[in-house]
Amino acid sequence: MNLTICLVAYSKKFTETVSYKRLTDMKVSIKKSLNIIIFDNGQVDFSSEKIPNDFSSILYYYNPDNTERGTRIAYQYALMETKDEWFMLLDDDTMITEEYIGKVIKELTHPTIDAICPQIFDQEIQISPTSSETIKNLKHPKNSGIYNEDITGISSGLVLSRYFMLKIGGFTKEFPLDYLDHWIFWQLRKHHQVIKVMDEKICHQLSVQRLEELSKSRFVKIFTAEYYYYKSYQPEHLYSIRKKYVRMIVKGWLKRDTFPGKALTKIILGKK
Repeated sequence: MNLTICLVAYSKKFTETVSYKRLTDMKVSIKKSLNIIIFDNGQVDFSSEKIPNDFSSILYYYNPDNTERGTRIAYQYALMETKDEWFMLLDDDTMITEEYIGKVIKELTHPTIDAICPQIFDQEIQISPTSSETIKNLKHPKNSGIYNEDITGISSGLVLSRYFMLKIGGFTKEFPLDYLDHWIFWQLRKHHQVIKVMDEKICHQLSVQRLEELSKSRFVKIFTAEYYYYKSYQPEHLYSIRKKYVRMIVKGWLKRDTFPGKALTKIILGKK
């Protein structure tokens, strides 16, 4: 049983990313079961870079599409390219572990589940998986175990069934980058898919945890996607989202920072 891994690269040369280095450092017996697809959304084409030959296969693809350079296009490419029954989504800055990959491969030998994910931490905070029934999801992390409801998370490290994703028409174009992961988990819950949370902790930095470090354009893109997601897919939480935005607006005003207020007001009103 082989596993395809879709590694999405951005600003760095893919050979210098955390995830790639972690994968290449794994033992040969693990690598022989991995088909790696490197989807590069960066500004430089590194197709001439030497790639190792100890994986089952490794494919580098540079994205020439200037209109879409997020995770959605990468995942869709991997979905259509892979011949494996299962594939993993992986950001380039996730500290993926050999132990997790080994557990996934073992689980997929005789699968009784429909998706697999690890427990992901940003320093001491578990950021994935968490409850999907509250917008304060970081306060409700999920333990290892089996779930088919009240669960959401980030996409990095998530293992999906190729058959399932093709069945639902692939990855939606509604979310080119932000909140695509929440949409994926929403689809899993909607179709009563069984998700196994592995007892394996992986480190990953989540940009939304550090709003002060975001550029204004990233801030707008993240919160536009968040608002659209809840409005379209979990409208029962829209009131809570609006309350959250009001608190952020007031906080910004108290700091004499008018940008959050203007940006979030436009998002709520649907203005560009």
